[in-house]
Amino acid sequence: MIAQWLGVPAEWLRFGGPEAAAPAGEAGGSLSRFESADVKLIADLQRLDEHHRQIAREFIRMLVRVNYQK
Repeated sequence: MIAQWLGVPAEWLRFGGPEAAAPAGEAGGSLSRFESADVKLIADLQRLDEHHRQIAREFIRMLVRVNYQK
C-alpha cells in the first residue's frame, strides 16, 4: 500500500535499488521520486503514534526553515 501511495515498486520499497520512474504526467518526476532511505523514514514516521508524528513533522519544518535562511 505504501509503495502504491509513493508511486514506487514494492520491491524497491522493500530492498532499495535504482530510482523509480516518474509517474506519467509528472515533469521530470522530481517530486515523485524518493531515495530508499527517505521511503524507509516515511514508513518509520507512520509507525509512530500521532503525538510523536506531530513532533517529527514540526522538527522537520523547523529544519527546513533554518535551511532556507542560510
